[in-house]
Amino acid sequence: MGFQLLISVLLISSFYSQNGDSASDFLSVRDFLSDSDNTNANQSQAFQNAWKALCAGKSESLVIHANEVYTLLPQVFQGPCVAKNPHIQIDGRLEAPKLVKDWGNKNSETWLSFDKVSGLTITGSGLLDTHGESWWSSVNLDSRPQALQFNRCNNLIYNGLTQRNSPKNHISVSNCIQATLSNLHLIAPANSPNTDGIDISLSQKINIFSSTIETGDDCIAVKGGSSDINITRVDCGPGHGISIGSLGEKGVTETVENVHVQHCTFTGAENAARIKTWPGGGGYAKNIWYEDITLINTKFPILIDQQYNDSSYKPPVGRAVKVSDVTFRYFRGTCAQPIAIKLDCDKIGCGNIVLEHIKITSSSPRTSLSAYCHFADVISRDVNINIKCGANLQAPSPSPELPSQYDQLHAQLPQPSAPHAQARPFFSFL
Repeated sequence: MGFQLLISVLLISSFYSQNGDSASDFLSVRDFLSDSDNTNANQSQAFQNAWKALCAGKSESLVIHANEVYTLLPQVFQGPCVAKNPHIQIDGRLEAPKLVKDWGNKNSETWLSFDKVSGLTITGSGLLDTHGESWWSSVNLDSRPQALQFNRCNNLIYNGLTQRNSPKNHISVSNCIQATLSNLHLIAPANSPNTDGIDISLSQKINIFSSTIETGDDCIAVKGGSSDINITRVDCGPGHGISIGSLGEKGVTETVENVHVQHCTFTGAENAARIKTWPGGGGYAKNIWYEDITLINTKFPILIDQQYNDSSYKPPVGRAVKVSDVTFRYFRGTCAQPIAIKLDCDKIGCGNIVLEHIKITSSSPRTSLSAYCHFADVISRDVNINIKCGANLQAPSPSPELPSQYDQLHAQLPQPSAPHAQARPFFSFL
Protein backbone atom coordinates (compact mmCIF):
# COMPACT_ATOMS: atom_id res chain seq x y z
CA MET A 1 0.00 0.00 0.00
CA GLY A 2 1.34 3.42 -0.92
CA PHE A 3 2.50 5.67 1.89
CA GLN A 4 -0.12 8.34 1.15
CA LEU A 5 -2.99 5.83 0.95
CA LEU A 6 -1.85 4.27 4.20
CA ILE A 7 -1.91 7.67 5.89
CA SER A 8 -5.46 8.27 4.61
CA VAL A 9 -6.65 4.92 5.99
CA LEU A 10 -4.97 5.63 9.32
CA LEU A 11 -6.61 9.04 9.54
CA ILE A 12 -10.06 7.61 8.90
CA SER A 13 -9.42 4.72 11.31
CA SER A 14 -8.27 7.22 13.91
CA PHE A 15 -11.54 9.08 13.52
CA TYR A 16 -13.53 5.97 14.37
CA SER A 17 -11.28 4.94 17.25
CA GLN A 18 -11.69 8.37 18.82
CA ASN A 19 -15.44 8.45 18.35
CA GLY A 20 -16.55 4.92 19.13
CA ASP A 21 -18.54 2.46 17.07
CA SER A 22 -20.22 4.56 14.40
CA ALA A 23 -22.42 1.65 13.25
CA SER A 24 -24.37 1.87 16.50
CA ASP A 25 -24.68 5.63 16.50
CA PHE A 26 -25.46 7.34 13.22
CA LEU A 27 -28.05 9.56 11.66
CA SER A 28 -29.93 8.70 8.50
CA VAL A 29 -31.48 11.30 6.20
CA ARG A 30 -34.54 9.06 6.13
CA ASP A 31 -35.15 9.93 9.78
CA PHE A 32 -35.68 13.56 8.78
CA LEU A 33 -37.90 13.06 5.75
CA SER A 34 -41.50 14.25 6.05
CA ASP A 35 -44.41 13.06 3.93
CA SER A 36 -43.94 16.06 1.65
CA ASP A 37 -40.23 15.27 1.26
CA ASN A 38 -41.11 11.81 0.02
CA THR A 39 -43.35 13.19 -2.69
CA ASN A 40 -41.18 16.13 -3.76
CA ALA A 41 -38.02 15.99 -5.86
CA ASN A 42 -36.16 18.08 -3.28
CA GLN A 43 -34.93 16.77 0.05
CA SER A 44 -32.94 19.91 0.97
CA GLN A 45 -34.72 20.63 4.24
CA ALA A 46 -34.25 17.07 5.47
CA PHE A 47 -30.52 17.39 4.81
CA GLN A 48 -30.32 20.70 6.65
CA ASN A 49 -32.08 19.21 9.67
CA ALA A 50 -29.79 16.18 9.62
CA TRP A 51 -26.71 18.42 9.33
CA LYS A 52 -27.79 20.56 12.28
CA ALA A 53 -28.18 17.45 14.42
CA LEU A 54 -24.78 16.12 13.35
CA CYS A 55 -23.07 19.48 13.86
CA ALA A 56 -24.64 19.78 17.30
CA GLY A 57 -23.01 16.50 18.32
CA LYS A 58 -26.23 14.47 18.58
CA SER A 59 -24.60 11.67 16.62
CA GLU A 60 -21.19 10.73 15.31
CA SER A 61 -22.04 10.18 11.63
CA LEU A 62 -24.61 11.01 8.98
CA VAL A 63 -25.03 8.09 6.55
CA ILE A 64 -26.45 8.05 3.04
CA HIS A 65 -26.83 4.38 2.16
CA ALA A 66 -25.96 2.84 -1.20
CA ASN A 67 -29.58 2.47 -2.30
CA GLU A 68 -30.55 6.07 -1.48
CA VAL A 69 -30.89 8.88 -4.03
CA TYR A 70 -31.58 12.47 -2.98
CA THR A 71 -32.02 15.71 -4.92
CA LEU A 72 -30.75 18.90 -3.31
CA LEU A 73 -31.03 22.56 -4.17
CA PRO A 74 -27.94 24.69 -3.40
CA GLN A 75 -27.07 24.29 0.27
CA VAL A 76 -24.65 25.79 2.81
CA PHE A 77 -23.72 23.50 5.70
CA GLN A 78 -22.60 25.98 8.29
CA GLY A 79 -20.16 25.64 11.18
CA PRO A 80 -18.55 25.92 13.60
CA CYS A 81 -19.83 22.67 15.07
CA VAL A 82 -20.12 21.38 18.60
CA ALA A 83 -19.03 18.01 17.24
CA LYS A 84 -15.24 17.88 17.04
CA ASN A 85 -15.14 15.48 14.08
CA PRO A 86 -18.42 15.49 12.16
CA HIS A 87 -18.49 12.59 9.70
CA ILE A 88 -20.64 12.12 6.59
CA GLN A 89 -20.67 8.75 4.84
CA ILE A 90 -22.02 8.95 1.27
CA ASP A 91 -22.54 5.59 -0.42
CA GLY A 92 -25.67 6.61 -2.30
CA ARG A 93 -26.25 9.36 -4.86
CA LEU A 94 -26.78 13.08 -4.35
CA GLU A 95 -28.06 15.02 -7.34
CA ALA A 96 -28.62 18.62 -8.28
CA PRO A 97 -31.74 19.46 -10.28
CA LYS A 98 -31.31 18.31 -13.87
CA LEU A 99 -32.47 21.58 -15.43
CA VAL A 100 -31.15 25.08 -14.73
CA LYS A 101 -34.68 26.42 -14.24
CA ASP A 102 -35.22 24.02 -11.33
CA TRP A 103 -32.26 25.25 -9.29
CA GLY A 104 -34.33 27.94 -7.59
CA ASN A 105 -31.76 30.66 -6.91
CA LYS A 106 -29.77 30.67 -10.12
CA ASN A 107 -27.28 33.13 -8.61
CA SER A 108 -25.87 30.54 -6.22
CA GLU A 109 -22.10 30.28 -6.50
CA THR A 110 -21.97 26.71 -5.15
CA TRP A 111 -24.23 23.67 -5.11
CA LEU A 112 -22.96 22.20 -1.80
CA SER A 113 -20.84 24.38 0.49
CA PHE A 114 -19.25 23.57 3.85
CA ASP A 115 -18.20 26.69 5.72
CA LYS A 116 -16.09 26.92 8.87
CA VAL A 117 -16.38 23.23 9.77
CA SER A 118 -13.20 21.99 11.47
CA GLY A 119 -12.39 18.29 11.60
CA LEU A 120 -14.88 17.41 8.87
CA THR A 121 -14.59 13.94 7.35
CA ILE A 122 -16.55 12.96 4.22
CA THR A 123 -16.02 9.42 2.96
CA GLY A 124 -17.83 6.87 0.85
CA SER A 125 -18.22 5.22 -2.53
CA GLY A 126 -21.15 7.33 -3.71
CA LEU A 127 -21.77 9.83 -6.49
CA LEU A 128 -22.34 13.59 -6.56
CA ASP A 129 -24.01 14.43 -9.88
CA THR A 130 -24.45 18.13 -10.58
CA HIS A 131 -25.90 17.82 -14.12
CA GLY A 132 -23.69 20.61 -15.40
CA GLU A 133 -24.52 19.69 -18.99
CA SER A 134 -27.68 21.81 -18.67
CA TRP A 135 -25.53 24.87 -17.79
CA TRP A 136 -22.61 24.68 -20.24
CA SER A 137 -24.39 25.91 -23.36
CA SER A 138 -27.09 28.06 -21.78
CA VAL A 139 -25.46 30.11 -18.99
CA ASN A 140 -22.40 32.37 -19.05
CA LEU A 141 -19.36 31.14 -17.13
CA ASP A 142 -19.55 33.88 -14.48
CA SER A 143 -23.05 32.75 -13.57
CA ARG A 144 -22.39 29.02 -13.30
CA PRO A 145 -22.04 27.42 -9.84
CA GLN A 146 -19.22 25.19 -8.68
CA ALA A 147 -20.24 21.79 -7.37
CA LEU A 148 -18.57 21.49 -3.96
CA GLN A 149 -16.82 24.04 -1.79
CA PHE A 150 -14.82 23.70 1.41
CA ASN A 151 -14.26 27.16 2.89
CA ARG A 152 -12.45 27.69 6.21
CA CYS A 153 -12.54 23.93 6.85
CA ASN A 154 -9.35 23.01 8.71
CA ASN A 155 -8.26 19.40 9.23
CA LEU A 156 -10.46 18.16 6.40
CA ILE A 157 -10.62 14.61 5.00
CA TYR A 158 -12.50 13.98 1.73
CA ASN A 159 -12.09 10.43 0.45
CA GLY A 160 -13.54 8.00 -2.07
CA LEU A 161 -16.32 9.93 -3.82
CA THR A 162 -17.09 10.27 -7.52
CA GLN A 163 -18.24 13.63 -8.90
CA ARG A 164 -19.71 14.09 -12.34
CA ASN A 165 -20.41 17.01 -14.68
CA SER A 166 -20.07 20.14 -12.58
CA PRO A 167 -21.40 23.37 -14.11
CA LYS A 168 -18.00 24.93 -13.30
CA ASN A 169 -15.15 23.56 -11.13
CA HIS A 170 -15.90 20.33 -9.27
CA ILE A 171 -14.17 21.08 -5.95
CA SER A 172 -13.01 24.35 -4.40
CA VAL A 173 -10.68 24.39 -1.38
CA SER A 174 -10.37 27.92 -0.03
CA ASN A 175 -9.04 29.37 3.23
CA CYS A 176 -8.28 25.87 4.55
CA ILE A 177 -5.35 24.60 6.59
CA GLN A 178 -4.52 20.89 6.61
CA ALA A 179 -6.72 18.98 4.16
CA THR A 180 -6.41 15.57 2.51
CA LEU A 181 -8.37 14.75 -0.64
CA SER A 182 -7.84 11.20 -1.86
CA ASN A 183 -9.20 8.35 -3.96
CA LEU A 184 -11.51 10.68 -5.88
CA HIS A 185 -12.87 10.30 -9.40
CA LEU A 186 -13.89 13.57 -11.07
CA ILE A 187 -15.53 13.23 -14.48
CA ALA A 188 -16.54 15.71 -17.19
CA PRO A 189 -16.21 15.64 -21.00
CA ALA A 190 -13.13 17.12 -22.64
CA ASN A 191 -15.26 19.82 -24.29
CA SER A 192 -17.02 20.90 -21.08
CA PRO A 193 -16.02 24.55 -20.44
CA ASN A 194 -14.10 25.56 -17.30
CA THR A 195 -14.86 22.36 -15.42
CA ASP A 196 -11.70 22.31 -13.30
CA GLY A 197 -11.26 19.27 -11.10
CA ILE A 198 -9.85 20.80 -7.91
CA ASP A 199 -9.12 24.51 -7.35
CA ILE A 200 -6.99 25.48 -4.33
CA SER A 201 -6.78 29.08 -3.12
CA LEU A 202 -5.66 30.85 0.06
CA SER A 203 -4.88 27.46 1.62
CA GLN A 204 -1.92 25.69 3.20
CA LYS A 205 -0.86 22.09 3.82
CA ILE A 206 -3.12 20.48 1.23
CA ASN A 207 -2.60 16.85 0.14
CA ILE A 208 -4.19 15.39 -2.99
CA PHE A 209 -3.37 11.82 -3.96
CA SER A 210 -4.46 8.57 -5.61
CA SER A 211 -7.19 10.18 -7.73
CA THR A 212 -8.39 10.22 -11.34
CA ILE A 213 -9.50 13.51 -12.89
CA GLU A 214 -11.10 13.85 -16.34
CA THR A 215 -12.24 17.38 -17.11
CA GLY A 216 -12.56 20.12 -19.71
CA ASP A 217 -10.08 22.40 -17.93
CA ASP A 218 -7.34 22.15 -15.29
CA CYS A 219 -7.31 18.85 -13.48
CA ILE A 220 -5.89 20.75 -10.50
CA ALA A 221 -5.23 24.49 -10.25
CA VAL A 222 -3.16 25.93 -7.40
CA LYS A 223 -4.13 29.59 -7.10
CA GLY A 224 -3.05 32.65 -5.14
CA GLY A 225 -2.31 32.54 -1.43
CA SER A 226 -1.53 28.81 -1.41
CA SER A 227 1.54 27.03 -0.07
CA ASP A 228 2.76 23.59 1.00
CA ILE A 229 0.76 21.63 -1.56
CA ASN A 230 1.46 17.94 -2.19
CA ILE A 231 -0.08 16.26 -5.27
CA THR A 232 0.83 12.59 -5.69
CA ARG A 233 -0.33 9.78 -7.98
CA VAL A 234 -3.01 11.70 -9.83
CA ASP A 235 -4.11 10.55 -13.30
CA CYS A 236 -5.13 13.54 -15.42
CA GLY A 237 -6.75 13.41 -18.82
CA PRO A 238 -8.56 14.75 -20.61
CA GLY A 239 -7.87 18.13 -19.06
CA HIS A 240 -5.48 21.06 -19.04
CA GLY A 241 -2.95 19.60 -16.64
CA ILE A 242 -1.88 20.36 -13.09
CA SER A 243 -1.43 24.12 -13.10
CA ILE A 244 -0.01 26.84 -10.93
CA GLY A 245 -2.31 29.79 -11.49
CA SER A 246 -3.36 31.67 -13.23
CA LEU A 247 -1.80 34.37 -11.05
CA GLY A 248 -1.78 38.17 -11.24
CA GLU A 249 -4.89 38.75 -13.31
CA LYS A 250 -5.58 42.46 -13.90
CA GLY A 251 -2.58 43.56 -11.85
CA VAL A 252 -3.35 41.64 -8.64
CA THR A 253 -0.44 40.58 -6.41
CA GLU A 254 -0.56 36.84 -5.66
CA THR A 255 1.83 34.21 -4.34
CA VAL A 256 2.19 30.42 -4.56
CA GLU A 257 5.08 28.46 -3.06
CA ASN A 258 6.20 24.98 -2.02
CA VAL A 259 4.22 22.85 -4.46
CA HIS A 260 5.29 19.24 -5.10
CA VAL A 261 3.68 17.26 -7.93
CA GLN A 262 4.99 13.71 -8.27
CA HIS A 263 4.22 10.26 -9.73
CA CYS A 264 1.43 11.65 -11.95
CA THR A 265 0.24 10.53 -15.40
CA PHE A 266 -1.22 12.73 -18.14
CA THR A 267 -3.19 10.97 -20.88
CA GLY A 268 -4.45 12.95 -23.86
CA ALA A 269 -4.18 16.12 -21.81
CA GLU A 270 -3.81 19.61 -23.23
CA ASN A 271 -0.95 20.31 -20.80
CA ALA A 272 0.88 18.43 -18.10
CA ALA A 273 3.05 20.70 -15.90
CA ARG A 274 1.93 24.30 -16.37
CA ILE A 275 2.60 27.64 -14.67
CA LYS A 276 0.52 30.55 -15.94
CA THR A 277 0.75 34.19 -14.88
CA TRP A 278 -0.73 37.39 -16.25
CA PRO A 279 1.55 40.21 -17.42
CA GLY A 280 1.20 43.24 -15.16
CA GLY A 281 0.57 41.16 -12.04
CA GLY A 282 2.69 41.09 -8.89
CA GLY A 283 3.95 38.50 -6.44
CA TYR A 284 5.67 35.21 -7.16
CA ALA A 285 5.46 31.49 -7.85
CA LYS A 286 8.46 29.69 -6.39
CA ASN A 287 9.76 26.40 -4.99
CA ILE A 288 7.77 24.19 -7.35
CA TRP A 289 8.63 20.61 -8.34
CA TYR A 290 7.12 18.39 -11.02
CA GLU A 291 8.77 14.98 -10.76
CA ASP A 292 8.33 11.44 -12.07
CA ILE A 293 5.77 12.40 -14.72
CA THR A 294 4.39 10.01 -17.36
CA LEU A 295 3.09 11.52 -20.61
CA ILE A 296 0.75 9.75 -23.02
CA ASN A 297 0.00 11.83 -26.12
CA THR A 298 0.09 15.09 -24.17
CA LYS A 299 0.04 18.29 -26.24
CA PHE A 300 2.27 20.55 -24.12
CA PRO A 301 4.17 18.56 -21.48
CA ILE A 302 6.13 21.46 -19.90
CA LEU A 303 4.84 25.02 -20.04
CA ILE A 304 5.65 28.26 -18.24
CA ASP A 305 3.50 31.09 -19.60
CA GLN A 306 4.22 34.52 -18.16
CA GLN A 307 2.25 36.03 -21.06
CA TYR A 308 -1.11 34.50 -20.10
CA ASN A 309 -3.57 37.13 -21.29
CA ASP A 310 -6.63 38.00 -23.28
CA SER A 311 -6.81 40.67 -25.94
CA SER A 312 -9.07 42.97 -23.92
CA TYR A 313 -6.55 43.56 -21.13
CA LYS A 314 -3.66 46.03 -21.49
CA PRO A 315 -1.16 45.28 -18.71
CA PRO A 316 1.21 47.84 -17.21
CA VAL A 317 4.72 47.66 -18.58
CA GLY A 318 7.61 46.25 -16.55
CA ARG A 319 5.62 44.28 -13.98
CA ALA A 320 5.04 40.53 -13.80
CA VAL A 321 4.60 37.69 -11.35
CA LYS A 322 8.10 36.39 -10.63
CA VAL A 323 8.59 32.69 -11.43
CA SER A 324 11.63 31.05 -9.87
CA ASP A 325 13.09 27.86 -8.42
CA VAL A 326 11.07 25.45 -10.55
CA THR A 327 12.22 21.89 -11.23
CA PHE A 328 10.91 19.57 -13.97
CA ARG A 329 12.49 16.18 -13.35
CA TYR A 330 12.09 12.66 -14.72
CA PHE A 331 9.55 13.26 -17.48
CA ARG A 332 9.05 10.49 -20.03
CA GLY A 333 6.47 9.69 -22.66
CA THR A 334 4.92 11.11 -25.83
CA CYS A 335 3.98 14.59 -26.99
CA ALA A 336 1.26 15.38 -29.54
CA GLN A 337 2.61 18.80 -30.66
CA PRO A 338 5.95 19.92 -32.17
CA ILE A 339 6.93 22.02 -29.13
CA ALA A 340 7.34 19.83 -26.07
CA ILE A 341 8.92 22.44 -23.76
CA LYS A 342 7.76 26.06 -23.77
CA LEU A 343 9.23 28.62 -21.36
CA ASP A 344 7.62 31.89 -22.42
CA CYS A 345 8.75 34.41 -19.82
CA ASP A 346 8.44 38.17 -19.51
CA LYS A 347 11.48 40.48 -19.43
CA ILE A 348 11.44 40.21 -15.64
CA GLY A 349 12.49 36.65 -16.36
CA CYS A 350 12.05 33.20 -14.91
CA GLY A 351 14.89 32.31 -12.53
CA ASN A 352 16.51 28.97 -11.74
CA ILE A 353 14.44 26.73 -13.99
CA VAL A 354 15.86 23.21 -13.77
CA LEU A 355 15.13 20.46 -16.31
CA GLU A 356 16.64 17.07 -15.55
CA HIS A 357 16.22 13.61 -17.02
CA ILE A 358 13.64 14.55 -19.65
CA LYS A 359 12.88 11.89 -22.28
CA ILE A 360 9.98 13.06 -24.44
CA THR A 361 9.31 11.78 -27.94
CA SER A 362 6.67 12.64 -30.53
CA SER A 363 3.42 10.73 -30.81
CA SER A 364 3.86 10.94 -34.60
CA PRO A 365 6.46 8.63 -36.19
CA ARG A 366 9.64 10.22 -37.50
CA THR A 367 8.73 13.63 -36.01
CA SER A 368 11.29 15.57 -33.99
CA LEU A 369 10.40 17.80 -31.07
CA SER A 370 11.68 21.24 -30.17
CA ALA A 371 11.73 23.69 -27.27
CA TYR A 372 10.82 27.37 -27.08
CA CYS A 373 12.56 29.42 -24.43
CA HIS A 374 12.54 33.18 -23.84
CA PHE A 375 13.88 35.20 -20.88
CA ALA A 376 14.53 32.17 -18.66
CA ASP A 377 17.55 31.02 -16.65
CA VAL A 378 17.66 27.32 -17.47
CA ILE A 379 19.80 24.53 -16.09
CA SER A 380 19.42 21.52 -18.36
CA ARG A 381 20.77 18.05 -17.60
CA ASP A 382 20.07 14.85 -19.51
CA VAL A 383 17.32 16.38 -21.67
CA ASN A 384 16.75 14.85 -25.09
CA ILE A 385 15.41 18.13 -26.57
CA ASN A 386 17.80 20.98 -27.25
CA ILE A 387 16.97 24.15 -25.26
CA LYS A 388 18.30 27.58 -26.18
CA CYS A 389 16.91 30.72 -24.60
CA GLY A 390 16.50 34.01 -26.41
CA ALA A 391 17.56 37.14 -24.45
CA ASN A 392 18.70 34.83 -21.67
CA LEU A 393 19.35 36.44 -18.30
CA GLN A 394 22.96 36.31 -17.19
CA ALA A 395 22.48 35.28 -13.59
CA PRO A 396 25.05 33.05 -11.92
CA SER A 397 24.30 29.35 -12.12
CA PRO A 398 22.71 28.17 -8.86
CA SER A 399 23.80 25.07 -7.04
CA PRO A 400 22.15 21.90 -8.32
CA GLU A 401 21.29 20.97 -4.75
CA LEU A 402 18.17 22.13 -2.95
CA PRO A 403 18.47 24.56 -0.03
CA SER A 404 19.60 22.94 3.17
CA GLN A 405 16.21 23.30 4.88
CA TYR A 406 14.68 21.00 2.29
CA ASP A 407 17.56 18.56 2.53
CA GLN A 408 17.00 18.33 6.27
CA LEU A 409 13.29 17.72 5.83
CA HIS A 410 14.05 15.12 3.17
CA ALA A 411 16.18 13.16 5.64
CA GLN A 412 13.38 13.09 8.20
CA LEU A 413 10.50 11.90 6.02
CA PRO A 414 9.81 8.53 4.33
CA GLN A 415 10.28 8.44 0.57
CA PRO A 416 7.69 7.04 -1.87
CA SER A 417 8.89 4.41 -4.29
CA ALA A 418 9.60 5.57 -7.83
CA PRO A 419 10.87 3.24 -10.53
CA HIS A 420 12.25 6.10 -12.60
CA ALA A 421 13.21 8.77 -10.11
CA GLN A 422 14.91 9.41 -6.86
CA ALA A 423 12.40 12.03 -5.77
CA ARG A 424 13.14 15.36 -4.20
CA PRO A 425 11.93 15.91 -0.64
CA PHE A 426 8.41 14.54 -0.27
CA PHE A 427 6.31 17.11 1.54
CA SER A 428 3.54 15.39 3.46
CA PHE A 429 1.57 17.83 5.52
CA LEU A 430 -0.75 15.40 7.26
